[in-house]
Formats: sequence, structure tokens, C-alpha cells
Amino acid sequence: MPTAHDDAASPAPDGSGSLVPGDPTDPTDPTEPAAADDPDRATRAALAATERWFVRAGVPHFIEGRLGVRRPPRVLQPFAAVLDLLRLGTMLAFWTLRRVVAEAREMGHLAVRALPLLALFGMVIFFTADFWQVAAALDSGWLWATAAFFVVLIQAFLIARLPEEFGTLPRACTADRIRASCAATPLADFALRGTDLDADPGLGPAQRRNMFVYLLLSQTIQVSLLSWMVFFFYLVFGAMAIRPEVLREWFKRPVPDAHILGLRVPGVSSELLHVAVLLAGLSALYFAITALTDAVYRREFFDRTLAELDRAIHLRAAYLTARRRS
Repeated sequence: MPTAHDDAASPAPDGSGSLVPGDPTDPTDPTEPAAADDPDRATRAALAATERWFVRAGVPHFIEGRLGVRRPPRVLQPFAAVLDLLRLGTMLAFWTLRRVVAEAREMGHLAVRALPLLALFGMVIFFTADFWQVAAALDSGWLWATAAFFVVLIQAFLIARLPEEFGTLPRACTADRIRASCAATPLADFALRGTDLDADPGLGPAQRRNMFVYLLLSQTIQVSLLSWMVFFFYLVFGAMAIRPEVLREWFKRPVPDAHILGLRVPGVSSELLHVAVLLAGLSALYFAITALTDAVYRREFFDRTLAELDRAIHLRAAYLTARRRS
């Protein structure tokens, strides 16, 4: 399951900084009027709402005991493990969809910050005849095999690099930071009333796996969206800047327009499609490395994801305190 947050932004609970796209925090949970008169009942309702919050935020393994999940009927209990796996898979799918939507909303920010870097990186290559000839020599099978190779390289780099980032996440929480992180969440009132909040968020192997998968998926989604953006950029730019006369000079033959799904695309040759695919793969790999290693781009694209995880960890500390007291 994804690990940690959901939206792409800062730890603030607004639309651009919440852990989940939209309004994942769901600060108000509909409970019976009697809950206000029964502190234990109100706490249990807040705990159930917090568990749903964790699921939407992409950290379902931050839940202890799954208070918000009903046991399956007796006839289905022999298949409990399979049902649990299907439930986690469903949560992963919905979280991924929400994350994609959230990152898509940030496409303008991503384009403004990342495209100048990647344009400078790829523009020199784009105007070389040798690169066009290498790309054009790849048939469809080898072209997509090359694209898959870039995907494997990116995943290998992220898998090797992301565990080091856990050292920047808190192992113990302060009361003030817990209260700040609980703002606009189901545990906001509990955190404000609490004077003895647990400092230990209780991050075991399951929680750490959850956070790792969250980081991996978050970065993969961001890199994927960026690669599509680069692909369309070079496709449009190449159709305008590289005229048929230039291609005829490079390839010593007329270069016809490409056909996609049986439809002719005016001004776009199959050679340009191949070049755009290769440049998108190279740019995605370069961006994945730069976003984790360059201080400026790390602050723009990766630190906000860590900030979301940081907030979820502090919320888990309040959640464990509320469970212990209820």
C-alpha cells in the first residue's frame, strides 16, 4: 500500500498542502449528538475517522487494530486473508488515482520549475542529426524496450536512494508539533485537550514499509507526469522547429507524416515520435536523480512529500495516545 501521504504540497491542510488531494483530512465526522456528552464515545468516533483519514492519506498501516473496519461475515472468514489483500489493493488503487489527480493539479508548478532544467538538458541533443538517426533506426519493439529500460533505471535509483531519507523523519514527537499536525483532522480537539501525548509514534516494520511504498509511488507518479510533459513539449516544438527540408537533408529521403491509431498526424513524423520518446525517458531519469540530490530541486519536489510523511507520523502519535486512553 502506498506509504504516507497523499496530496503533493506542504504540511498545511489546505488544498495544496494536505496529505490527500481534495480534502483528505475530513475534520468533521458525523456522529450522534450523544457523542458530545460521552467523551469515550466521542474519542472512539474520532479514532474511526482518523483511521479513514490514514487510508485516504495513503498510510493504512498506521492503523492499529483496524477499528474502522468491520469483520467479514462468518461464511467469508476463511477467506479473510484474501479479502484483506483485495481491500488493500483497492485502497492502493484509489489512493494512486487521487495522487495522480493531485499531482496533475500541480502541473503548472512542475512545468515552471522543471521544464527549463530539462529543456537545457535535452535541447542540444534534440538538434543533432546523429541522435535523430539513432532514434529513427529503432523499430517499435526496440523503442518501447528502451523506454522500459529507463523505467527500470528510475525505479532502481529510487529504491536504492529512498531508504536513506528515513533518517530525516522523526523518531520521537513533541507535544507542540503533534498539536500542530492534528489541526483540521479528526483528532484536533483531542490533541488540544491532551497534556500527556505519546512522543513515540510506534513505527514498526509494517509502517516503515508503508512509508517506503508511499515515497516510491509518489516520486514515480511525479516523474511519470513530467516525462509525458517533456514528450509533448518536444513533439510540438519539433513539429514547429524541424522542417521537412531539414529532415530530408538528414535522412536523404522524404519523411512522411506519422499515423497514430490509423490517423495521420500533420507535421509529426515517426522519427519525431521516436526522438520525443527517447528524450522523455532521458529527462525523466535526469529529473528523478536531480530531485533527490540537488538541494534546490529537492526542496521544490521532494521535501514537501517528506513534510507530508512527517505530519502523518505526528498524527499517528496522537492516534496512539487516544487509543491508549479510550
